[in-house]
Amino acid sequence: MFRIRTVLAGAAVAAAAVLAFAAPASAHDELVQSSPAADEQLTVAPEQVVLTFSNDLLSLEDNSGTAMTVVDSSGEDWVAGEPVVQADTVTVPLEEGMPNGDYTVTWKVVSSDGHPTDGQYAFSLAAEDAEATAEPTEEASDEPSEQPTAEQSPASASDDGSALAPVLWGIGGLIVVAAIVTAVVLARRRRA
Repeated sequence: MFRIRTVLAGAAVAAAAVLAFAAPASAHDELVQSSPAADEQLTVAPEQVVLTFSNDLLSLEDNSGTAMTVVDSSGEDWVAGEPVVQADTVTVPLEEGMPNGDYTVTWKVVSSDGHPTDGQYAFSLAAEDAEATAEPTEEASDEPSEQPTAEQSPASASDDGSALAPVLWGIGGLIVVAAIVTAVVLARRRRA
């Protein structure tokens, strides 16, 4: 009886371990900070957009996995150069002369797990002088805002099939546990 309890306890620990590793294995890096922040109303046009993620991003040599746009309500993109990936941060420079109005930031990056992820958020500009640009100050350094931002695009999670990974890990764990329990029951019947 002691052996059966030990085997069942081991099976339970194995199942818990499988399920514990299932979620992190499929999780993508998330946007944790941005500058400008989501829904922020600026009084001075930003010189750049800085996005900070929950983990270091993969930076492909040809930069094909990283993209960002900053589009105004007329559809004009104000990005002035290629996005630069440094560890967990992506930065793009912006054109001067941004008019007052609403802007939508869209981004695409390659998570540390190798899967693409994307999202978007909005900010607005209401400057007295619409062509004013941000003046560097000690407070407005390259530090991104601390507001969590971005809505995860549902398409990005389903496109690469990684949304099924937790389910498949869970099913695999249950199959392992069922096999162990079946082996224990059969061994017990043979001895009886």
